[in-house]
Amino acid sequence: MKKKICILLMLCTVLAGCTEKTDEAVKTEVNKEPAVQTEVIYETPTADTENDLISDDQAITAIKNYCHISNPDLENIEKEGEYPVYWEVQSSDENEIVVLFRSYTGAQIRYYIDPVSGDTYVTEFVPGITSEEEKTDEELNVKDYME
Repeated sequence: MKKKICILLMLCTVLAGCTEKTDEAVKTEVNKEPAVQTEVIYETPTADTENDLISDDQAITAIKNYCHISNPDLENIEKEGEYPVYWEVQSSDENEIVVLFRSYTGAQIRYYIDPVSGDTYVTEFVPGITSEEEKTDEELNVKDYME
């Protein structure tokens, strides 16, 4: 009798493992497609095209925006026209754009811009006060101030 119960238990265990697949399991198996391995190629952006470089107009606009944010009164000073204020590109090539800002105080502030990265350092020259252009501690990225 023990032998029959043992065989019956083993048979139940085997049959439990052999149950029919559910509809969901069948659908999953049918929809399986062989895995295709594709190679993803990531290209490093380069500055070989003109579109990647900051233009002179973009540089002036960004520096104007930066100056207005740094000195909120500047816009009113410009509008009043009592003191000369202007921005101009002093030099420009594929390695550097130099934007001169002539402040209402008479200071000549130059922004040396890397046209690829946008990294910028600042110098200041005040005629009659400083003997030469001096680098300041001010640094920025003009891309943060482009429209």
